[in-house]
Amino acid sequence: MAKKIAISTLNARTIDILNVIRANASAEYQSLVPRVTQEKEIVKVGEILVGYPNLANQFLNALVNRIALVRIQSATFNNRFAVLKKGYLEFGETVEEIFVKLAQALPYSAEKAEGRELKRYVPGVEAAFHTINWRVVYPVTVQNEDLKLAFLSVDGVGDLIGRIIEQVYTAADYDEYLLIKYMIIKAVAHGKMYPVPIDATNLSSAAKAFRARSDAGEFMSSEYNEAGVMNTMPKDRQYIIMDTDFNAAFDVDVLSAAFNMSKAEYMGRRLLVDGFNTFDNARFAVIREQSTYLEEVTAAELALMADVKAILVDERWFQIYDNLIEMKEKEVASGLYWNYFLHIWKTVSHSPFHEAIVFVANTADTTLPSTFTYKIGSKSLDGEGNVTLTLVPNADTPTLETRAIRFVQTQDAVEELVAVQPYGALIYPASATSATIALTVGGQTYISSAAVAKTADVGDTVTFAVSA
Repeated sequence: MAKKIAISTLNARTIDILNVIRANASAEYQSLVPRVTQEKEIVKVGEILVGYPNLANQFLNALVNRIALVRIQSATFNNRFAVLKKGYLEFGETVEEIFVKLAQALPYSAEKAEGRELKRYVPGVEAAFHTINWRVVYPVTVQNEDLKLAFLSVDGVGDLIGRIIEQVYTAADYDEYLLIKYMIIKAVAHGKMYPVPIDATNLSSAAKAFRARSDAGEFMSSEYNEAGVMNTMPKDRQYIIMDTDFNAAFDVDVLSAAFNMSKAEYMGRRLLVDGFNTFDNARFAVIREQSTYLEEVTAAELALMADVKAILVDERWFQIYDNLIEMKEKEVASGLYWNYFLHIWKTVSHSPFHEAIVFVANTADTTLPSTFTYKIGSKSLDGEGNVTLTLVPNADTPTLETRAIRFVQTQDAVEELVAVQPYGALIYPASATSATIALTVGGQTYISSAAVAKTADVGDTVTFAVSA
């Protein structure tokens, strides 16, 4: 189970920090480094540590691992987006999200009661899996000179901790913000949120649209989530995301009234981004070169995001977990410095079962596209001639309206004994060669322009067009 990390602050004096480190150090450290009782003795401790590299190494390791890392962990979890994060997972790499559908009512019948008594009524259950998809390391160096300076003033050790934290936390905080923004852009630009056109030039009209959808979210509906399941979005789980320009155009009282919240409550549930149609691709360039789980945000996606004005979302839509926050150290004797490496692992994902509504300018195209393009994402063989292909969306064609896409069985697939899973897995028996595949979205059926062959390779594309 995910747990939250308590917020911690460092309010201890340098004297207290030195004595705590000494109390938990080795016998050699305690025999050579005296307990500090007065400020003038701080310099004496510094002289001893600088003269004994082994003791200096013990001091720095204790300083970073016992104090600095605790503050980094606290700050990493309790930042401005803390409301979206679900906690810290100490064990396991995968979060399985289970959604149980509504039970179906049956008409009362005394005559049918006997037949119903022992019959199994298996609930409709869907599952989504969220796995670790962010593994990075932040290096920071502490030089011998930094250690010397830490003992020249009463606040020196605290300043040293502050410099260590600032170098890694600022970077980690910015990257986490970008990851959340990345997920939002990819979700909107590929139809994972319900689009609502608004007149962005008429603030009163836009406010009415916000209120209408906020109120509608409290009623059971399958319209506002990607999976198309019956669910609700109570007011106490609603969050509003806006860019700074559009938010500035509104009076806070108007917006809080639009969402039927007090001004203070609204401010606590409003999250700002610097712009939906901008993204710092350069920041993740090095990571993209060595990974397959992070794609570039394309110009086409950003062009589509220019029409986005606000997002209303259930807090459960965000599935964000911290999996690992750990510091490792290495002394570099030849250079008289110590390298510290902060490892951060995260799960950054979203739920298909919970509501997410995106408000776009009424000039945006919210109609279903005439075609969908998919590609073969993976292929596996079991050694007996059975083949499984998985279809994944082609990221080159962003569109607002593609929620709740389901792959369905065609007569051709049935005759070929090809099993078609709703989320795009195609299972071919040894006897099959190819099959026409179909998908449905928004009540519309799309058919593959050609039969999908069992011999298709990863990267091959499949185009689906509106059924005649």
